[in-house]
Amino acid sequence: MPRVKVAIVGPVFPFRAGIAYCTTRLADELGADVVSFSRQFPKRFYPGGDDTDPTLPRAKADFIIDVMNPLTWLRAGWRLRRYDAVIFVWWVWLFAPAYLIMIALLRRRTSVILQCHNVGDKEPAAWKRWLTNRVLRRGDALVVHAQSEAREAWTRSGGRQVVTTFLPVHELGGAIPSRTDARATLGITAPNVALFFGHVRPFKGLDIALRAWRELKADVLLVVAGEAWWEKAAEYEALAQELGLTVILSRRSTVEGPPHYRAEGRGSFDRPSAAQDDRAVRFDFRFIPDSEIATFFAAADVVLAPYRIEAQSGVALTAFHFARPVIATTVGGLPEIIDGSNGILIPPEDPSALANAIDEFFTTRDRAALELAAAASARRYSWPEYAAVFAALLDRR
Repeated sequence: MPRVKVAIVGPVFPFRAGIAYCTTRLADELGADVVSFSRQFPKRFYPGGDDTDPTLPRAKADFIIDVMNPLTWLRAGWRLRRYDAVIFVWWVWLFAPAYLIMIALLRRRTSVILQCHNVGDKEPAAWKRWLTNRVLRRGDALVVHAQSEAREAWTRSGGRQVVTTFLPVHELGGAIPSRTDARATLGITAPNVALFFGHVRPFKGLDIALRAWRELKADVLLVVAGEAWWEKAAEYEALAQELGLTVILSRRSTVEGPPHYRAEGRGSFDRPSAAQDDRAVRFDFRFIPDSEIATFFAAADVVLAPYRIEAQSGVALTAFHFARPVIATTVGGLPEIIDGSNGILIPPEDPSALANAIDEFFTTRDRAALELAAAASARRYSWPEYAAVFAALLDRR
């Protein structure tokens, strides 16, 4: 039987964040061609900064889809007619018009697989749901990453085939430094460090983490590293001050440059002292490029995911790659990858429960055993096994 010709439609490097990483890696595993974006988001629909990472290599792909130019959708759809199967990477309503045009132009015998990072939307609305449902109903098979997503996908797609599998480990950041070296690079002297990482959006619950910090009994530095969307950084800083927390603002632009920090009410300084680190919050509100990811995760003892909603967490899977346990809420697919051995689960919207879990982690839990379990989880959620799920769907087309 001749080899199935496969294409993937989605973002790849140098587009930033976990979905671009996953598309790049899946294409490598399957030996698939990629049709990607020349423009992924119009500025008004992307509340962060640039959506590319200059520290990443440029993946092999045709960067031809402009999400705002229907002529490019036609061009991409026509190009995709040469393939036996097309995997469309799905996670946000914005791509619905382009994807529907491309799917309509495919040959009738071409299989359509939707790789669903999110079935719904993190900031839901009725019209977003309508657009998403139109796309879901055009898939021959939908691949999702959590049981909760599977139920929703089956309902909203009108009973299409739904395959549930794990989201693989995110092996981001390159070489992993030691904890000591990572903290020296970041200028951290605190003995206990928790990390809140990634785009800072309301559903991720940074406000919950800040409210938990004032209830802690243990001395722990919270490092917040990521771009605050919708220009909300000042609001989080104000909330931390209102809660009486010591605030450290990073003035660094890159890891390679000299770090500079300011603690509110304490003046300016280059290296915060241990006393200033204890039970403080350090804000590094900027996009963290791939070249710096390893430094932040290696510097942490535990990673926090106090999310209000989530399908599956690339941040948690990145933490496992760095052998870091995760404290997360029981939402979406998080309970499917986090248990008592590789992390701690807590109810959502509960700062007190988060504070108790952090105190438990730093005072009574076997942290070495938790790190070993986190590393074992990274090996369990492997890319070859994940790619085999898609290969099986392609073989049955």
